[in-house]
Amino acid sequence: MSNLEKIQKVMRVLQILSKIILILAIVGLVLTSVGAILVASDVLNTENQFLHFLSAAAEITKGQLVGTLLAAAASLLFGGIFTAFVYRYFTAELKEGTPFTSAGADRIKQLGIMQIVLAVVSAAITDGIYEKIGLSEWNRFDDAGGITLGICLILIAMVVRYGAELEHKKQS
Repeated sequence: MSNLEKIQKVMRVLQILSKIILILAIVGLVLTSVGAILVASDVLNTENQFLHFLSAAAEITKGQLVGTLLAAAASLLFGGIFTAFVYRYFTAELKEGTPFTSAGADRIKQLGIMQIVLAVVSAAITDGIYEKIGLSEWNRFDDAGGITLGICLILIAMVVRYGAELEHKKQS
């Protein structure tokens, strides 16, 4: 088995994993959004055992619970958006048969930039929500990992572009 075949197998596994993560992000987004709507509309209230447990254990109000669910939904939304583009990258790469193309390098660079932007926007929104509901000490979303991942993707894009140039020279 050649190195390219090994890379393609890994890419196929990563494509499947990204699809699973995307599905989980969508399910989580729907559940947190529905939960926030149900709590906000008093369908779920402190009389329910589950919410009574949460409000007693965490000492949070209904508004704070809705805000926490909305912050989680926002985080899942931005994670899902990025994961959808990652899945698209793996699909395109598998179709091309090699990661070492100029188009592939451009897609990886776009993923890196997108990850940085989405990490900053997600952090700003979740920070704003937690500040608004008075639970800023609960917010542990700094998204430094997302920014670091974005930078690493941009660097990987440079390596892939170099590999594409070597492939082009080899074919010429």
